Amino acid sequence: MRIVSWNCAMGFAKKRPLVEALNPDIASLPEASQRDIEETEAPFKAWVGSNPHKGLGIVGFTNRSYRLHEAGMLLPWHIPFSVDGLNVIGLWSHVRDKDLKYVRVTHGIIDRHASFLSSAPSLIIGDFNSNTVWDQEHPGRNHSMLVTKLEALGLQSVYHRSQGLPHGEEIIKTYFHTKKLRFGHHIDYAFLGGKSASMAGRPEDWLTYSDHMPLILDIDEA
Repeated sequence: MRIVSWNCAMGFAKKRPLVEALNPDIASLPEASQRDIEETEAPFKAWVGSNPHKGLGIVGFTNRSYRLHEAGMLLPWHIPFSVDGLNVIGLWSHVRDKDLKYVRVTHGIIDRHASFLSSAPSLIIGDFNSNTVWDQEHPGRNHSMLVTKLEALGLQSVYHRSQGLPHGEEIIKTYFHTKKLRFGHHIDYAFLGGKSASMAGRPEDWLTYSDHMPLILDIDEA
């Protein structure tokens, strides 16, 4: 199963051929409009957000067994669903208020869905907007604590596990502020448990279209 997550910086309708060229079974799409997701012809689609022009969308392109789960309290933005026995949370970690934003929101999402993530092989994938290098800005609910919380649920970052690198020392960046390579950060992740996977993506191919790189996650279903 191939799952792609790409913050395509809005305009998914125009960028859809780029996503489809990656041959995803499922795409998680931060900053997608409600209309673009709803008008996509696909066996499964879901969208959440407060701005109809800029929310989080999920598109299941291939015929599989999908089931949408209740997101619960307002935590922007995430979509929990199941596909062929895999529990997934698509994520675009955003801001609810001045005290609950980015990594603090993600902590709330994980707490809310801990039983969902521990009840079957699971994945949380998307734009986390966080990294260990900013831990001091979020005392009590920082990125390192989030990594520990996810590991307790059996979920590990595919990139960090495959590269043998600690969080905060990433070689590959996933986000480039103002689309400049020198302003790169690693803030997009795939945390997976109970399955084996590989992940790939090249910054040079994507900066024309977005300041984020796509995560391309191939999960071994055997």
